[in-house]
Amino acid sequence: MRLPSQQPRFQSPRPFPHALCLLPLVLFLLPLASTCIKDCICKDGHTIDCRDLGLSDLPTGIFPLIVRKILMSNNQIQEIPVDFFMYYGDLVYLDLSNNSLTTISKGTFSTTKLIYLDLRYNNFSQLDSGTFSSAHRLVMLRLGNNPNLEKVDKEAFQSLSDLQVLELNDNALEILSVTTLSSLPSLRTVRLEGNPWLCNCTFANLFLWLKDNAEVLPTGFDAIQCSLPRERGKISLNELSDNSFNECQHSLTLNDYLIIFFSGVCVSITAITTSFILANIVQCFRRLGLFKEGDDDDDDEEEEK
Repeated sequence: MRLPSQQPRFQSPRPFPHALCLLPLVLFLLPLASTCIKDCICKDGHTIDCRDLGLSDLPTGIFPLIVRKILMSNNQIQEIPVDFFMYYGDLVYLDLSNNSLTTISKGTFSTTKLIYLDLRYNNFSQLDSGTFSSAHRLVMLRLGNNPNLEKVDKEAFQSLSDLQVLELNDNALEILSVTTLSSLPSLRTVRLEGNPWLCNCTFANLFLWLKDNAEVLPTGFDAIQCSLPRERGKISLNELSDNSFNECQHSLTLNDYLIIFFSGVCVSITAITTSFILANIVQCFRRLGLFKEGDDDDDDEEEEK
């Protein structure tokens, strides 16, 4: 007797193991492809290119922790939000050149890992103490071509021990404390040309520092000019020497005059206070009978004899 042949059972194909491995990657890349800022270019998950778009605000909350480079030049951005770098923890390159920035709030860079920061062609008027103090990893800081930048506090770049390139060219600086530069141990390049420097006694210390560290000036002394206080004619630093500031060794600065003034005030107040106290002591003695006016008369009579 012939047994009926059994039909083979249908077996569903086993899942392709490589597809399962790629699933997390697909789920990871999917939001990246769909959340790029409108009109910006996001070639990969590490770069956002939003140049020349007329943006007025910096984006926040896009690609947290993975973006390393943001290009925002040629827009109309007016401020950097204090919490901006909280959204971009791994950001190392930020280009904000040719925008409308006027100030930077203290603590803005407290969570940043920035190495390159470009702030050229903005509207800064001054840089306060500690403005960049939290950006410890900065290697290049570009602040040139800010036509309204007149004041840089001597501690504006404090704690930037890794900073190698600092650009302050083509601003409106007339004076700059030598401490601003001497406190940067890794500084290799500094651009100062294009500023209306004044060749006065305040500038003397900066001139001597630049002379001793001429290798940090990429354009040399010839490119830096300053105005003489009296003649108002511009000359290059190459035309100056140590003797140009001899008179400054015997001149008094504003701080010197303030110290002298307040010292005189303190001495006067001390003298008046002392006289007042002594007068009160004499009055107390008279009231207690320890000192009488008659005693003075007796003393005077004895002196006459």
